[in-house]
Amino acid sequence: MNGGRTERGATARTDSMDLLREIQASAVDPDYTRERAWAQGGRAHRWAQLPVFAAAAALFAMSMVLTTRAAPQIQTDRAAMVTAIEATQKQQDQLRQEIAATRAETYALQQKGLASDAGNARIAGQVEQLSIPTGAAPVVGPGLVIVVDDASTGAADARVIDTDLQQLVNGLWQAGAEGIAINDHRLTGLTAIRGAGDAITVDYRSLTRPYTIAVIGDPNSLQQTFITTDGGVWWNYLEKNIGIRMTITRQKKVQLPAATRVTLRQAKGGTP
Repeated sequence: MNGGRTERGATARTDSMDLLREIQASAVDPDYTRERAWAQGGRAHRWAQLPVFAAAAALFAMSMVLTTRAAPQIQTDRAAMVTAIEATQKQQDQLRQEIAATRAETYALQQKGLASDAGNARIAGQVEQLSIPTGAAPVVGPGLVIVVDDASTGAADARVIDTDLQQLVNGLWQAGAEGIAINDHRLTGLTAIRGAGDAITVDYRSLTRPYTIAVIGDPNSLQQTFITTDGGVWWNYLEKNIGIRMTITRQKKVQLPAATRVTLRQAKGGTP
């Protein structure tokens, strides 16, 4: 009996010692051990990447130095380009004025030559009548002066664009305008209004804001009819919802220059 108890006690002590040794061996959580090994490996990996980061920083610093040193030359080249463009624009404006003056002189000589007899006088009357819608001659008469400009907010989406001026001009023609000019540039049936970057061009001539639209025609009927056209509806939306500005003034005397370019596309001969 005693031997049996002693044997069972020795076995229990042996099991207890084995349990203690197992607890001691696995005192650290396995997840902790894995995280520690990963962290040590990550630090080693980061140290290995350090030369790459250093090289990238050196390249970035070098590019910044080169950009900074090249900036004055870039500014100089840009200023020279702007000056050349402005000089070219000024020269073109001067040539356009000379063309308009020559065209007006030619028109006056033409009218004088046609007034020699009754048949020529009738032709002269037809030429004078056609010269207004075609823009071949300067014209003076009652009409409207419309000034449009970007919204006062200065937002990029609240600026006058080429489509806005196209809608405005088309609405004025539809309302009965006899002649139109934008910033002293006479429009014809072949005039192109386009956008070029942030600028608006009329026959490839850049315009500056605000945009002044001079219109020949009956001031009362022009303004009232324009409101009902597609262009009038378009601009009513721009004013009320986007903040683009428009002012319309009725005037007894509006003067339009002759168009600088009048192209004859089709002609028909006949007996006077």
